[in-house]
Amino acid sequence: MASTLRTYAPSAPAVSVMPTRRVGDGGPRCAADVHWLKLPRADQGLRYALLRWAVVLPALWQGHRLQPQRATCYASRFEPRKALGDRFAQLFDLRRGPGGLDDPVLHAQGVIGLLQARVLADLGVQGRHVRLLRHRTRLPGGVAPGLATRTQDIDCRLARVVRVGPTEVVALIETHIADPGGRTLLQAEDAFIVRDLEVADVVQADEDDLLRRALGRMRRRGPGIDPAARGVRWRQLYVAPDAGRRFARLAGGQGRWPWRCAPVPPMYLRHLVSRELSEWGLEGSGLQITFIGKAGPGQMLRLLLQGDAFELIDERGRLLAFGNA
Repeated sequence: MASTLRTYAPSAPAVSVMPTRRVGDGGPRCAADVHWLKLPRADQGLRYALLRWAVVLPALWQGHRLQPQRATCYASRFEPRKALGDRFAQLFDLRRGPGGLDDPVLHAQGVIGLLQARVLADLGVQGRHVRLLRHRTRLPGGVAPGLATRTQDIDCRLARVVRVGPTEVVALIETHIADPGGRTLLQAEDAFIVRDLEVADVVQADEDDLLRRALGRMRRRGPGIDPAARGVRWRQLYVAPDAGRRFARLAGGQGRWPWRCAPVPPMYLRHLVSRELSEWGLEGSGLQITFIGKAGPGQMLRLLLQGDAFELIDERGRLLAFGNA
């Protein structure tokens, strides 16, 4: 069970400090240039792992560089499976039945991860220099669209690359999920920090002083929500020793390796927080979460909520993530 203590208190308003564009703004979705791929689900084990390595290995041979002009839009169809949904529900202790909640889990996370890996490989960057900084989702109409049961057409594209340091950029990848009829179910934007690039490559990126300054503030940010303040709600969340590996088997990406001390993937924390916000009656239309620390397995974390703003704190009182629902 992911959560071991749940207590409630009234809420009060709070404001996000991360300036962003609205998800889905800034250009059309993929059109004629989209490359459709037939991809396995992450729970298909060896088949999924081999395909992911087929994407990652060429980037290791070609070196670490920045080639924004080569980025291509990729798409794939995802068919949900009850067995996969049941394993997500078990991992995150999701409630089922008449008193349950709309499922806050992205069952297609494994396919999304493969599509994003293809975009990053085209971009020319190597995974060991890439870290997820921020994840944002928006649900049209403000209602969870039943992603656990609907066939989904998913496309990912590079929206832009922004220079934030002499050898560092932020790559913004947009993901669009629709039903086979074209009705939008979910829009997402993931911001990846890419480090250790050559200066000659970084100058190809866009300039955005607002984003660059915001990144500097985030890196200096500490906990800001007082758990004793009026209107603050909180819960304690336990990260099981095998949580990262179990999540990776369902959602792909990092976490498949055998060492027990490896941090859990950021998207595991996203799903953990999303579940709690759903039980608090939030995350009706979207979620924004910024990751600035790493959570190890076997830790007891604390989630604090003030209005629609939240913070995730580790056992030492360090800020791991923050955002808004």
